[in-house]
Amino acid sequence: MIVLLTLFLCACASPPPPTPTPTAVPVATLPPMTSDPNVAATPLPTVNPYPWSDENATMSGICFEAAHDAAGQVFVLRSADEHIRFYQLADDSGLCRLPVTRQPFDFSNGRVLAGVWSIGMGCGALHEVTTIERDDVARTFTVRLRLVVQGECRYELVRPFWIGLDGIAGYDVRLVVE
Repeated sequence: MIVLLTLFLCACASPPPPTPTPTAVPVATLPPMTSDPNVAATPLPTVNPYPWSDENATMSGICFEAAHDAAGQVFVLRSADEHIRFYQLADDSGLCRLPVTRQPFDFSNGRVLAGVWSIGMGCGALHEVTTIERDDVARTFTVRLRLVVQGECRYELVRPFWIGLDGIAGYDVRLVVE
């Protein structure tokens, strides 16, 4: 009975978030092949196919209830002070049983932290980037997303999409979940 219950619970466990497909590395940059077992292989960096850094871990300290309450609202934070006020709003909401865990973000050189939470019902969910639009004349940066819910589980899900952006300090940043 315990084995059956364990298998049932594992069947609806959330899958890990997808990893971006790495970009092909030219052969000339690959380390030389060696058959010497005493020489460690040199790991190659995973290339992010998007013009931003993944900052979901930066917001991982926000509790489910606060993230659920904020779902659908786009946040664009441009300074450490705004970041601190954001965390304070989550604490002041009274939705989290404990104070939220604060994670630092480097706002130097005009870096921007932007994000949104989306909700769905299923076994897992992910955001699929459908388009990226940068308009240097209108000074807008728009990322269009689609929330993809996986499985038939009856779990209420809150999926984060938080990114760090460089080179758009004066831009209107828009995250649109369609």
